[in-house]
Order: sequence, then C-alpha cells, then structure tokens
Amino acid sequence: MKSLRGLLAAVLLAAFPLLVLAFVGGIVTLEVLALRHNVFTAVKLGIITVPVGWILLKTLLTVERATDDDIPGVEVTPESQPALWALVRELADEAGTRPPDEIHLDADVNAAVTERTSWLGLRVLRRRMIIGVPLIMGLRQDQFRAVLAHELGHYSNKDTRFSALTYRGRKSIARVVNGLGREGYFERFVGWLFKQYAKLYFMVSMSVCRNQELAADAVSARLAGTDAAASALREIEALAVTWRFFMNNYAAVGWDAGYLPDRFGEGYRALLTDPTRAEQMEEMRQNPSEEKTSRWDTHPATRDRVATLEAGTRFPVRSGGERQATELLTGAEKMLDEALFAVFSDEAHTKRRTDWQSLVAIGRRYAAAEAAAEVLGERTLDMALDLLDAGRHEELADPASKPPAGAGSRARREFAAASVRGRLAVVVHAALTDVGAGRWSLSWSGPAPFVLDEPLEEQLAPALDEAAAAESDTAPLRALLTAAGVPAGYRPSLTLVRS
Repeated sequence: MKSLRGLLAAVLLAAFPLLVLAFVGGIVTLEVLALRHNVFTAVKLGIITVPVGWILLKTLLTVERATDDDIPGVEVTPESQPALWALVRELADEAGTRPPDEIHLDADVNAAVTERTSWLGLRVLRRRMIIGVPLIMGLRQDQFRAVLAHELGHYSNKDTRFSALTYRGRKSIARVVNGLGREGYFERFVGWLFKQYAKLYFMVSMSVCRNQELAADAVSARLAGTDAAASALREIEALAVTWRFFMNNYAAVGWDAGYLPDRFGEGYRALLTDPTRAEQMEEMRQNPSEEKTSRWDTHPATRDRVATLEAGTRFPVRSGGERQATELLTGAEKMLDEALFAVFSDEAHTKRRTDWQSLVAIGRRYAAAEAAAEVLGERTLDMALDLLDAGRHEELADPASKPPAGAGSRARREFAAASVRGRLAVVVHAALTDVGAGRWSLSWSGPAPFVLDEPLEEQLAPALDEAAAAESDTAPLRALLTAAGVPAGYRPSLTLVRS
C-alpha cells in the first residue's frame, strides 16, 4: 500500500508520453492530409508544427534515461568508517530493508537516500546514502539514529523506487513548457495545455513527496523514539541556519583576499560550542520556523511534522543516545574538510589556507581596504581631512544621503556628520591596520572586533568624533595617525594586504 504513493506519481508521469505522442501523431496526420491537398499549404503548416513536434519528441526521450549521476562528497567504506556502517546496517535490518551499497559524506546539513533504477523503478541497480558531516557534528547519537532511520524508512516504504523517475519527469515536463515559444497561436495553445498538465503533475508528485516524508518520520520514531525523532527535526532546522551563517560569515571571510581556513571542521565546532551561538540555537529549537508550506513543497513544515509525531503512537527513546554523533565517525573534522573540497569550485582550490585568527584578520583587512578606497576615491587620507577642515563634509558623506532641500551650510554639515563619521572610521581602521597598529580579532559570538594598540584604543573614538563634527577639528586625529606611523598621503592599496 505504501509503495502506491510513489506509483501514483509514476502512473501520472506515464500519461505524459501518451500526451506527447498524441500531439506528434496529430501533427503528422495534419501534414499528411495537407500534402494530399496542397504542397504549399503543407510547407506553411510544417513551419508551424514541425518545431513543436521536435521539442516534444526530444523531451520524451529524456524521461526514462538512466544516468549515473555524480554523488557529492566523499565515499566511505566499512573499513574506513566501521561504526557508521554498523549503525546503518543495524537500522536497515530493524526497518526491514536492504542497507545502501554506498555511503557518501557531503557538506550539507541533510541526509538522503537514492536508488538508481530502471524499468520505471521496477529494477533496482544500486542504493546510495548521503550524509552531511555538519549534521553529524551537531547531533546527539539518538537524534542521528532518528535521521538515519528516517532515510532508511524511504527504502522500506519503497519511496526511492520512483523518486529518480518522477524527478526526471518534472524536469522533462518543465523543459517542454519552457521550450515551447510564444510566437504563434499553435505554440501558445500547446504551451498552455502542457502548462496545465505540469501544474497537475507537480501538485500530485509534491503531495506524494510530503506523504512519503510523514511515513518516513513514523519509521524514525519507531526505531529511534518519538522524542528523538521530534528533537532531530528541530535540531536540523537550527543547524541549517547555523551552517549557512558559518559558511557566509566565517568560512568565506577571506575569500576575496585569496584565503580559506585550513581547518573548516575546527571552526564549525567552535561556533557550535560558543555560548552565545548555543543560546541562539536553543531559541530556534524551541521556536521552529512558522513558514507555511504550499502544494508545491516537497516537505511538510517542521512544526507540522513534529506535531504529527507527537500526536501519534509514542515510542521510547533508546538509552545511550546522549553522546555526540561524532563518536560514530572517525575524524569528523577532517571528513568535513574533505567533503567540502570535494564539491568546491576550481577557484576554491587555488586559495591559500591559513588558521582562523589569521583568516579573519586578513579577510577583514582586505574588506576594509576595499571600502576605504571606495570612500576616498582619488583622494589621500590627508586630502579627506582637508575637506573637513574646509567645511566640505558633503563631499565625504554617503552620496545616497541627501540633506533637506533649502538647508543652510551648517545644517548640511550637521546632516552629513553621522555619515562622515562612519566612512572616516572605515578609512582610519584600514590605515591603522596597514601600519600594524590595529587588527580584527576572531570572535565566534559576533562580528570580529577591531582591536587597537594602547593608547590608541581610548583616543580614536573622540578623535573621529571631533573630525566629523559640523565644526570640524581634525588636529587630534592627524596627531594620532602620525604617532601610529600612518604615512603622509596614505591611500589604501589591496597589494598591502598580506599575511
């Protein structure tokens, strides 16, 4: 009965080739009849109908094409990761299904199973399981057991049997809709017809996917415990947000400067264990996203999945699940690095590698130099300060910040002062960094703080305030820069940014 959920989408997909063939047959019939009546008419008709028929036939050939798609990440063997394979095989046996033939570790906060099939999913060629290392690093063992049980539940429910076929079907139908032009009446009509069919197919196939997820959740609860399954869903949502934050704000901080961290896993673990970040994750666990799903989503909302689990039969959580899931994976931090570099672009492989503290210092230094160059344009820092002494604050302020119409010169300076203060600070930070008097420090709790040598730490803020004020006095800031060793005529240069 469970396999009928996947079969439903496959049956609907089977009607797609019939629709295509019906249209192609109709086109051929029209051409034959036209040729019998008038060759010139047949040629004109062919100009309209033949391109449409070709698009339909070409797309039809892609529906059941079995491909050995590349699997992301790193394949691990039972010899290299015995504890992980042992757990997967144990759970597969409990789920009443055959374990995967391959396990791949990738760099996503997710887990998935696939089956390479033929004959419309009736013949299974190979089973694969993909597990995200960031997921393993953030879960307890009971939660990780629930995640694996969920994926193996897809096998036992035979959900994966038709998933590749229905996925290719969605792509093929979309290709038909996108490939048909809108230049003529006939093409518009055919495009409209297939668009309606696409809506129906997508709606049904996505509904099937959502039902499959709930059925797999039930297997997860049965094999790992209801509380473990529910908490795993909450945890994955929090981990996904944290992982994106890590990659965007930490791992990529030195990208433009040509650097990447030498140990991604070490940094991710530090972020997960930081007290401030831990509090933020706890808030996300307790309050999952309230985003509502639509008929086009493949997964129900996390809140709905948790509610369904908690409303169903309650299964006890097995003992011993409090330990971290990383104990099941040999060298988790190293595996995360390998998985990342297996999917990174060629450009990523050209980057230099450095430790986290140096990475933040280099990356923020590079960004500051870029921002300072944008603020100054063709000016030097001394020239910018001369503008302030002359009361020409607007020339240094953010161009997008316009004072009220009719404002006097002093009012215009006062209006520009806040913008000038921020933009001037950017330039001064870059200058002090380039002479070694300041630097950005690594913080897992928030944005990297800019640290200055004493006594600059206490002197800089008031000096910037005085320089940017409507009645500007740049003397304290000039004296500070000179004492710090910033050369006359300083202009930021990206070539100065070196480790």
